[in-house]
Amino acid sequence: MYQNIYIDIVFMTNFLMDYMLLRLVGKFLHLDGKRLRCVLSAAFGSFVSCLFLCVPFKIIFPAAVLIHGGCAFFMASFAFRLKKGGLLAKTILALYFTAFVVGGIYQALETERTMTVKTFLLFVAGIYGAFYTLGCAAETFRFGRRNIYPVTLKYQGKIQQTYGFFDTGNFLMDPVKKQPVSVIKQELLGSLVSEELVKKLMDIRDKPEGLENTELVSLQPHFLSCRTADGKKGLLLAVVLDEFLIQTPGRVVHVGKPVLAITSEPSALGEEYGILLNSRLLN
Repeated sequence: MYQNIYIDIVFMTNFLMDYMLLRLVGKFLHLDGKRLRCVLSAAFGSFVSCLFLCVPFKIIFPAAVLIHGGCAFFMASFAFRLKKGGLLAKTILALYFTAFVVGGIYQALETERTMTVKTFLLFVAGIYGAFYTLGCAAETFRFGRRNIYPVTLKYQGKIQQTYGFFDTGNFLMDPVKKQPVSVIKQELLGSLVSEELVKKLMDIRDKPEGLENTELVSLQPHFLSCRTADGKKGLLLAVVLDEFLIQTPGRVVHVGKPVLAITSEPSALGEEYGILLNSRLLN
């Protein structure tokens, strides 16, 4: 039994589905995926799907798994600029899980022979809107009342995700750069750069010659005067990263060249989050 397949319809169907999945996963995992990169990744995934239909021979199952896995790897890494690591693996798994859920709904509608072009477009828009709204609602319910927000840190191509606590009492400012200063855990900074580099940073006060290290210079280490809760004066070592993003229920706050003071006391920030956000950042 033969069936006519229109390759242009297959391409557009897969393209819209892949683009929707990438945007949804980016929203759920708080990834910085630009629309153009998601479009190109979706087009690549759709092209690979069409190739599966066009090859004149049957692809064995192990080869099909490898091709699908490689396609998902490229789509996730290119759309969100991810390199090897746990975040990339989590993104790929999220893509497959979301595709499984959405694909099940799609197949249910298709078997009822109600899938016209108009129905398909309404389906894509409805699914995207429903999942997007659900994600926003869950995020607001989980973090909004506790002033805890997902934060993404970026430095020299590396990405680290954590949660930041919005502290209404943190008004620390960098007098030279004229920027609000947030406080970061020492071990969190170590996961973004390296633990060895952080140790060198913390030794700067006793070994100022370490500033000649080119890796340290790129972090722009400097000391800030501060006052503790009990009124005592002190110094905090601060560094400058490339960028960080704060995902609030209503918007994404982009902070370029953020100034972060380092604390060596994990208990000072609590176990639940890695950054004490400056109150000026969300105004």
